[in-house]
Amino acid sequence: MKDKSNKQLLSLTYKIGEVQKDLLTISSYSDTFIKIESKRYNLPLCIIGNNIFQWNDKNYLNLNLEIVKNLFDDSNRSVVESIEVIVIGLSSGKINNLIDLKNKSMDAKLPLEIMKHDAACRTINILSMEGRKILAIII
Repeated sequence: MKDKSNKQLLSLTYKIGEVQKDLLTISSYSDTFIKIESKRYNLPLCIIGNNIFQWNDKNYLNLNLEIVKNLFDDSNRSVVESIEVIVIGLSSGKINNLIDLKNKSMDAKLPLEIMKHDAACRTINILSMEGRKILAIII
């Protein structure tokens, strides 16, 4: 997805994995990787439904409302069921630095939650077990 000046808005480059329906379970995690179905994925990454993508931007401070909204809108067009929640998990950095993004997301009616990456991994597992469609960025 590109804007009018041909700058890339999203940091997704390529798909690095996919899980079978209803099997997205993060079995372990560290500050540099997570394991899904015994396969290791290096951070940062993005999970959309059951698809796993490499996320190129390691600086969480570059996240903004435009990026999150465009990713959410594109995800809803490409996933069979609508994305119900956006989870941003930070392996480093302060959540307070993204309070402005959280507030703008609330104003834009985007279901965004920001948390440390370990809490994000547990949340992703619970939401996946409930059959809910998620969009997660783990940086």
